[in-house]
Amino acid sequence: KTKIKMSSIRMSAHTQTCLRLAKNPYRGGLILSVVVILTVWFFHHRSAYSGITDHCLSLDFEFVIPADLLLFQMSKEGLSCLYKRYVTSLQSLCTMPKRFGNIDYGGVRICVDPGVAPSKGKCVIYSYNHDLSDRFVKQIYAKYRCNVVFYGEGLVARKSTKILGLTQIVSNYVNEISVLIFKITVKDFPFLFEMSQTIKRAQIKQIIFEIHLDESRGTRDEYLSVLKALRELRDSNYEIYWFDRNWEFVKNEFSNRRTSNCFTVNMYLKPPNTSNMTGTSSVKVDLPKEAPVGTTALTKDEVLKYQERYARYILKHQYLCKQMVRLGNIVDGGWDVCHDVQFRPKHPCIVYSIGISWDFSFDEDIANTYGCDVFSFDPSMDTDDFRYSDRIMFYNVGLGAKVSEITVKDSKWKIKNLQTIMKELGHTDKRIDVLKIDIEGHERQSLPEIIDSGALKNVVQLCMETHSYYDLGTMRKLYEAGFRLFWAHQNPQAPLYTNSETLSYGMEVYFVNINLMHE
Repeated sequence: KTKIKMSSIRMSAHTQTCLRLAKNPYRGGLILSVVVILTVWFFHHRSAYSGITDHCLSLDFEFVIPADLLLFQMSKEGLSCLYKRYVTSLQSLCTMPKRFGNIDYGGVRICVDPGVAPSKGKCVIYSYNHDLSDRFVKQIYAKYRCNVVFYGEGLVARKSTKILGLTQIVSNYVNEISVLIFKITVKDFPFLFEMSQTIKRAQIKQIIFEIHLDESRGTRDEYLSVLKALRELRDSNYEIYWFDRNWEFVKNEFSNRRTSNCFTVNMYLKPPNTSNMTGTSSVKVDLPKEAPVGTTALTKDEVLKYQERYARYILKHQYLCKQMVRLGNIVDGGWDVCHDVQFRPKHPCIVYSIGISWDFSFDEDIANTYGCDVFSFDPSMDTDDFRYSDRIMFYNVGLGAKVSEITVKDSKWKIKNLQTIMKELGHTDKRIDVLKIDIEGHERQSLPEIIDSGALKNVVQLCMETHSYYDLGTMRKLYEAGFRLFWAHQNPQAPLYTNSETLSYGMEVYFVNINLMHE
């Protein structure tokens, strides 16, 4: 039943649309042939997607919002799926998406790459109904001398008072506005397409939409309004370089944890004579050749010296992964996986999930989504090894730099290094599709040993939470081993504000190994 249901949802934007278009017998035969071909193709490739629940994953092509003829024939479920995946997919690489303002609500990321960054000295940022913090105003002024103008009349109000409307303002001050930041709610949806046309004419450098659309309550017309506006911007050379599944708007009920009712979508106007960067050759690596490794003892002054440079590096993007899928909870406990075909887990696949604290949501999701065998590890759960499910095996073992046994709160913890774990499981020469490490700061001791031992040579994707702000040496070693940063998420529950920077004590950091791309 699950496979039949998901087949219906996944094909709704294609086969079901074709069926609805078959309104006369002359087109019916041709369209039904297309349906049969697509259906056969889908079930031929379904092994990579068996068990998918609600991710609306695409096949091997990019997400494209179709023309009105096809768009208006789609079901609400198809529109919802297309919207959710479109706003959580990247179209272009921003090597430095810098956070201004609060780490939680009240801040946004702005791409500061040359060619798309705000114009220094003469720039205005317009905020429509967005609750940007005083910290944002101060940081953006310090960096670019930008003035922030708050506009809260609403897109609806300009219908009766066009002179005061935001559209008119954008048209009049086109040469000064560098960034437009919108908080968009249902009342604004009918006017989004017209606003997108104004943005197109104005050629604003960057557009940031915070879109509030409740999946359970959103209507077909609301999805159509948003998708048409996004398509108009894409056709005008605006490309998505960042997105956020805003944690503040995730419902607490477990059944709804995977869906946020609010997404932030960041776009820049693609500079002329440039192409999408999908590799890393032109991304500058800002790491000293001689740098401290995580196990190095440093004074407080030395930590301060290196931490800002480390933070700038860890937030850079070195590789463009266009499709990312959040597996497990949206908030703490979930992790992003690069779903691009060259790095996507393919059955049969192996996943190591190290550090779970009884939260198996990621482990379950990646097993069901890709059909992987998952090996879960955690010494803190006070339980013996056990089989959690047909595809998930749990081991009462922790990750460390060497094989040992330690005492923590009167409990004995077994610790092993990664090379030993792989050898005992018979995985020394096996491809590890995803290695997830969340060990609350102990990565500082473990990661250097993992790299030096060669245990990462067959790891395709590395996801980990870091708690160190000076480990430049380990980052260089990872880079030299072929690992490229494709995503980083700052923990909003652990803010760190220093030297006019918006950082975080805890970071989810994601790498792909460019030496292990699928052919």
